[in-house]
Amino acid sequence: MSKIIQMREICQQRKPNAKGKMVWTGHWFNTLFVRHFSIYITWLFVRIGVSANAVTFLMIPTVLVGVAMCVPHILWLNIMGIFLLMLAEVFDCVDGEIARWTKKSSLKGLYLDLVSHVLCNAPMSLICGLHLYVLSGQIKYMMLAFVAYATIESLLGLRDVYWAVFWEYSSNNETKSKKSPVFGSALKKHSDGVWIINHVKQMLHLSTDHIVIRLISIVCILLSYAGVIKPLILFSWLFAILGIIVIVGEFANKYFFLIPDLEHVKRG
Repeated sequence: MSKIIQMREICQQRKPNAKGKMVWTGHWFNTLFVRHFSIYITWLFVRIGVSANAVTFLMIPTVLVGVAMCVPHILWLNIMGIFLLMLAEVFDCVDGEIARWTKKSSLKGLYLDLVSHVLCNAPMSLICGLHLYVLSGQIKYMMLAFVAYATIESLLGLRDVYWAVFWEYSSNNETKSKKSPVFGSALKKHSDGVWIINHVKQMLHLSTDHIVIRLISIVCILLSYAGVIKPLILFSWLFAILGIIVIVGEFANKYFFLIPDLEHVKRG
């Protein structure tokens, strides 16, 4: 038990909240649920010699197989798929914890993590539309699924590109910003606008968050076995529409407002 406590201190990053209490950092779902038990899997993987990059690689087939299992309307298959989807979220915490424990974090690992997020998170948006297509046989739901997939995958790619540019900027200026360049960053000249716009923007991003999509898709699939199909229909349309809205906003925000604010220092 003392080993687990020690690993928590080293592997799970914490910061003080508004009340001064030390809380886990990272995605809200991980801080509320996953971090409580991910450390035990981290302990096991460290013990048997599994590297952080190996866990990151393992996430990709875990998610893709999980998504595939959630498409047919077969209960036992869907339950196995749901288990794999949630297991992949645990792996997403475990790879970072192993890297901190072994002190083997690297640029290669960071790149692999970014790629895995695109490959793993975007397919979540396919589940509702494809499951509904299997149930109804209507091609429009397959089309909606792939519209949602294309826009959300592009959104993830845009985020990664912007972060790469931002860190290149930080490197050129021999500084590393601790502030997020997306919401409430130091680059406020064009991006902030009025409060209500920022609030709406954050709500749109939350609605296309991979965990939100994952949990909604799981609930919709389970409801379909009770004969409740309307949530599947609603979110098949909603994910596609929100994906389009957010991707247009991302292009405008990052490529016309935020990135031009970053000074470029040409090397060589």
